[in-house]
Amino acid sequence: MRFYKDSNKVYLDSAKASPYYYELLDWRNNYEKKSLIKKSEIRVNHKKIVENVKNELADFFELKNGDVFITNSFSQGFQSLVNQIKGKPKFIVLEDDYPSISNAIKKNNFELIFVKNDSNIENNIKIAVDKFNPDFLAISVVQWIDGILIDENFLKKLKSKYKNLTIIADGTQFCGTCNFNFEKSPYDVLISSGYKWMFAGYGVAFLLIKNHFYKNIFLKSDKLQMENAIEIGHYDMLAIGSLSFSLKKLSKSINAIEKKLKELSIIVMFELKNLNLLNDKVKIRTKHSTIFNIKDPEGALYDWLSNNNFICSKRGNGVRISFNFFNNKTEIKKLIKTIKKFNSLL
Repeated sequence: MRFYKDSNKVYLDSAKASPYYYELLDWRNNYEKKSLIKKSEIRVNHKKIVENVKNELADFFELKNGDVFITNSFSQGFQSLVNQIKGKPKFIVLEDDYPSISNAIKKNNFELIFVKNDSNIENNIKIAVDKFNPDFLAISVVQWIDGILIDENFLKKLKSKYKNLTIIADGTQFCGTCNFNFEKSPYDVLISSGYKWMFAGYGVAFLLIKNHFYKNIFLKSDKLQMENAIEIGHYDMLAIGSLSFSLKKLSKSINAIEKKLKELSIIVMFELKNLNLLNDKVKIRTKHSTIFNIKDPEGALYDWLSNNNFICSKRGNGVRISFNFFNNKTEIKKLIKTIKKFNSLL
């Protein structure tokens, strides 16, 4: 996967959107040219192609007993899924988690219980589950604002104690970062957009659903009904094809990608800790993603980094930076040097 590198800029914004790489751009351009010539004929076998991509997703995430569905975004997929849930279930959601999660639950008038999203995040979830005995926990595997990686082993223990707890996960900031076995995970459903670490661009997302989810007492849908509810309208074959193309690339190198991202995460954590730029919630984590939120309540650091050609995002009360496998240690050194220079001017 060859990425365009602007020598004057450092791209630290994969949490917003990963860039295309040359090979994918070539494939997309060729597909568009074929569309110009073949017109509607290009979609003759589109259903078979979609089924093949679903099989590729199942293989990549090691889903053996369940289903894969395709949609256009996490938000659309989560809303479609929640619409299939009936009755008056109780949902637990983290404060400041991705807004589409709580918005969809509110829209369906389900009971919504917010859990404090602080340095005791897992313990707060446990206390809430003990107290309220919820039916569902809806949670992002990696928190979009500060990159907190939810402890999977904690969730497994929680599931073993509360057999009727169903966990629906947002994997948008997680999928594609590691060799992930969905079958062995604590998640009953995982939904992810494809435009971040999956390198598929906008317009495609997927849902992974374990078979036992259909037995949920609040669900009145079988596989066919679920498919009809989620896969609405025409398939975007350019987006789905892009996902397939990137899956083939990622499958060959996901172990190396995981290793590289872990190394970058450890280095960045160490450097930002030394500069006292991380809040206590992140500093105490033994494992973290490659997304970090740097203290910047006034927004001055964001402006400084932007003026020095770092591509990043404002999120919450800080600057969100996010690393991908195409980033390197030299870019980290450049970032830290630039931040230190900013601090010296204060």
